[in-house]
Amino acid sequence: MKKYFAAALSLALALTLTACAVSASNGAPEAGSVPETSASQPDASQTEKDHDHQLTEGDNIVPHEEVGYCGNTVTAIYPESRSTGEDWKASFWGGDSVALTDLLLYLDYQEGICRCLPEYMVETEFSEEPYGISLTEGYARHGDSQVDLTQEQMELIREILDRNLPGSRTD
Repeated sequence: MKKYFAAALSLALALTLTACAVSASNGAPEAGSVPETSASQPDASQTEKDHDHQLTEGDNIVPHEEVGYCGNTVTAIYPESRSTGEDWKASFWGGDSVALTDLLLYLDYQEGICRCLPEYMVETEFSEEPYGISLTEGYARHGDSQVDLTQEQMELIREILDRNLPGSRTD
């Protein structure tokens, strides 16, 4: 009897998670619209001094239909160890996970990235490759593409990190 109950419970959980993934993917960008490449290296022709970063004041979100997410959407954040020397990983779910996932998924990334290293790497359930975030420079990166963030987006990300990361790592 216990075996049948455990099997039924496992099946119910699997079906629930599958339904969440299917409903969350409705309205997501088509495959290929956001580069899914291996971790890329910045353009070697750039140096740290030949560019600067500025927060954007324009609309940097691609048009998309509203997407429904399950509250059990999990996001993981860890430092880009080459830039910080730190080694930790924090995972969280719920509203903060949904907000950060939705923001990163629909930013209008443009080809080309700078040599600056992001402070944080973010893994979501909707990308095979992590996103890079720099709160110091004000950008998000995915694959071979990058986008400058707005002040509001920076504040949202900082608030999410403040609530979900161990210690005070967002300064």
